[in-house]
Amino acid sequence: MADKPTAFKGNGQQFASGRQERFPKDWCNAATDVNVDTFPRNPRSERCLPLTVDTANPGFSTTIEALRLRTWRLGPGQPAMVIDQFTDEDFKLVVDDRADVHINSRDGRFYLGWFPTGRPGTEGDGWVLAVTGTATVPGYRITFDTETPAQVVAAAVAEVIATSAPVRSP
Repeated sequence: MADKPTAFKGNGQQFASGRQERFPKDWCNAATDVNVDTFPRNPRSERCLPLTVDTANPGFSTTIEALRLRTWRLGPGQPAMVIDQFTDEDFKLVVDDRADVHINSRDGRFYLGWFPTGRPGTEGDGWVLAVTGTATVPGYRITFDTETPAQVVAAAVAEVIATSAPVRSP
């Protein structure tokens, strides 16, 4: 027959597993009742000291200068900032009948689409950047809405292009 868990002398709740909830006033009874998940083998008295909190200055402190309003770049900007990063020797550019722009790498693993009026069938996708993965590493896809500034998209595209490298033949 399995051993019954010993009764705990604190006023905590008894759980079905036999484990007893302990209150802070019971934590210093390390001589007899030690929760091995919480206390070290050799209990130290400083673990039972009260915590001191400075209540004179609650919250966080800041300055008026730190809370000043900022201006942020808003609006779609000029898509040429993004499109001009691609060279004809490495990428193909296609403009379809809706005036959407599609750019593919020559190897077909990179795609950038610009949809000035929103990508059909989506909730306002303006830019789609996708890199196809390999058999062992998955690819990724990034979307920006139609109001994302072109400078933000251009920075993301520049980083993706900068980290790419042509595959060398053996």
